[in-house]
Amino acid sequence: MTKAGDNTESKRSKRGTGRLYKRDGSGKEFSATSKAKGDFWLQYQVNGKRVRVRLLDEVGKPITTIKKAEAERARILEPINAKDKAEQLRFVKSRLEFAEEQEAAAIDKANPPLSIAAAWAEYEGSNERPDSGADTLRRYGGYWNQFAGWLCKKKPPPEFLRDITPQMAREYANHLSQSKASPNTFNKHTGFLRLFFRVLEDAARMDGNPFGKIKRKKLKTEVRRELSLEELHTILDTASGELKTLLFIGTFTGLRLGDCSTLKWGEVDLLRGVIKRVPSKTKGNDGKPVTIGIPAPLHGILSQTPKSRRKGYVVPMFADLYTYENTDGKRIRQSMITEQIQAHFRKLGINTHKEGTGTQLKPDPEKPGEYVEEKTGKRAVVEVGFHSLRHTFVSLQAESGTPQAVVQAIVGHGNPAMTRHYTHIGEEAAKQAALAMPSNIVDADFEVLPDPLPPWAVELAEELNSKNWKQVKKALLERKPKQKGQE
Repeated sequence: MTKAGDNTESKRSKRGTGRLYKRDGSGKEFSATSKAKGDFWLQYQVNGKRVRVRLLDEVGKPITTIKKAEAERARILEPINAKDKAEQLRFVKSRLEFAEEQEAAAIDKANPPLSIAAAWAEYEGSNERPDSGADTLRRYGGYWNQFAGWLCKKKPPPEFLRDITPQMAREYANHLSQSKASPNTFNKHTGFLRLFFRVLEDAARMDGNPFGKIKRKKLKTEVRRELSLEELHTILDTASGELKTLLFIGTFTGLRLGDCSTLKWGEVDLLRGVIKRVPSKTKGNDGKPVTIGIPAPLHGILSQTPKSRRKGYVVPMFADLYTYENTDGKRIRQSMITEQIQAHFRKLGINTHKEGTGTQLKPDPEKPGEYVEEKTGKRAVVEVGFHSLRHTFVSLQAESGTPQAVVQAIVGHGNPAMTRHYTHIGEEAAKQAALAMPSNIVDADFEVLPDPLPPWAVELAEELNSKNWKQVKKALLERKPKQKGQE
């Protein structure tokens, strides 16, 4: 039971000084002068409203001595006792803000905001993010890891995603520029981070997108030029092994390097003379395969592989390089394919860099037929590479009179609506496009792909097995060709 003396403080407190008292861990109250253990509290009134506060020192720890408690009481009550009501209102406002901060801190402690360490997993699992393909998501992961690594170097490093400010975003954009990232790389990187924060804005309890005001850089479009027929002849005729096959696939299908490198035999139908492949860039294509006719030169190259070995990837060495991943899940060997292709081009005297940039080839004065490289001192701008084969394919098709719709269906189209429209061309149109391709690009003695088999011949061929092959052969030989105009 509390002694009478313990309430002296509350009974004898002067008007305007509030009631100073102690409170133990169980909530029991004692007078300020009591020897009982506890923290000091202050009760006072503001505009008729009772206020109770726990007295804390300058570092936020509870005050436990009477001397410090008296000093803190005087500091708190001084503006309240002042005659200046404006000062009183400012004080009340500061106390309310302090209370709000304490409440927010308590909420954060009970339900912590999204940390930077957990942000990528949250993004991957979010229903708000775009449905990106595996390669795109892998690239996005690389952008995030690079940004997160940069954040770790800041002192102190931010802990939560909402701690990242627009100022940090500007600093990182400057960092990318200073690291000589190309405008295209800069735009892709900052564009992803803008998307990333937009997707996680609610989950991270952020007030805004720190990358929202980072401007895109103007792109200097560097178009790969198409190859002349003379260059194409030289490139294809001098290549060997899987490199030759890869270059032929690129030239006669118009597929991108990744699709050529990872083409599978299961997507190649030599009997029908078509390739059916879902391009790696399926934007607007809904994951549907495109149908590409196999021209005679490519048919000849692919036919050189024995049937028993037509399993898995068509060019397994390049497929291994393209799909290889390190422990971080990054595909780090794709550039090795590009290096091999460019080395083959340079060996033949074809400058892969735009004139006046990177390294330029000059005839070797001491070794006729060979070339030496001279550095220009300027950043290399690639003008010729594997992608040039794609441009060459389009040009050859256009010169051969292939309808634009068919060409767009094969190589893809930047407009998703157009791509969806053009991917429904039939096999016959694809085969005719293949037959239109010039068959005399190389001097090699290739097997010439005949006209597309009529449906009846295809049906018989599909029924062929070890038991009925004689009957099928007889039927094929005896069947008379259809008259012109018949189906």
